[in-house]
Amino acid sequence: MRLKRKEKLFKLRYFALFFLLGAVTLSQSNFDDALKKAKTENKRVIVDVYTDWCGWCKKMDEDVYSNNDIKKIIDDNFIFVKLNAEGDGKLTYNGKQYTEEELSYFFEVFSFPTTVFLEPDGKIITFSYDKYPMKSVPGYFKAKEFKKILEYFKDGKYKDTDLSTTV
Repeated sequence: MRLKRKEKLFKLRYFALFFLLGAVTLSQSNFDDALKKAKTENKRVIVDVYTDWCGWCKKMDEDVYSNNDIKKIIDDNFIFVKLNAEGDGKLTYNGKQYTEEELSYFFEVFSFPTTVFLEPDGKIITFSYDKYPMKSVPGYFKAKEFKKILEYFKDGKYKDTDLSTTV
C-alpha cells in the first residue's frame, strides 16, 4: 500500500516538474534566438501560440509535438518556438517591441492553440484555405493531420496551393 502511494507521489512530482518546465514563459532571447537561428539555418519558424489554461494546447503538446514523426519533421526543417498569448514578456519583432499578448494579436490569433508559420527572415507566411487568405492555422490537430500541414509548409506549397486541398 505504501509503495503505491509513493509511486503516485513520484508520478505527481514528475508531472508537476514536466508541466512547469513546459509552461516557462517565452523570453525575449528565446524569440530573438529562434528568429536568428531560422535566418542562419534558412529554416521556417513554427510559432505555437498557446495559453496556460487551454486544454487543447496541452493535448497538442502531449499528442502531437511529442510524436516522434512530428518531432523529426520539425527538427529537420523548422525552428520551433512557443508564444504565450497572455504573457507579458517583452519581445522584438520586425524592429518593434511587443508583449507576448500583443504579438499574438499582431499575428491575428484569437483562439488556442494556433500555429503561425514564419519565413526564415521572420515574415509571416500567408496562405489560402478554401480560397480565403490566412495568416495562421487555428485549432488542435491529430498528429497525422498536423504532419500534412507541416509538409505543406516545409515543401513551400503555401505559395501556390490551397491548404484545403492538402488536409
